Amino acid sequence: MYMRGAKVTYANELMKNAMMEFMSRELDLTNGMRITFRVHLSENQLMHIMVFPDEDAAEGWARAVGSYVAQIKSMGVKIEPLQGDISHFAIAGDVTLDELRS
Repeated sequence: MYMRGAKVTYANELMKNAMMEFMSRELDLTNGMRITFRVHLSENQLMHIMVFPDEDAAEGWARAVGSYVAQIKSMGVKIEPLQGDISHFAIAGDVTLDELRS
């Protein structure tokens, strides 16, 4: 498995919430993405994590959404990308699928 992610800093909380809504509706779980989640670091900053089956799938997703990323950056959003192979992935044996749904 392979992870692409980003620490994203928005101008304000309204922009952060609007962009999360857009991402959820248009880009999450597309083009091979298997898992996605966000960690809220502050009112205007979050960490967005996306999991793909492999690096090729992650790069394909990045190419597919590249124009959106450029537009988001043009609005003054700071994006600090992260990526790499995933190891030691585990979920507790007593966790059910219902507990993993948002």
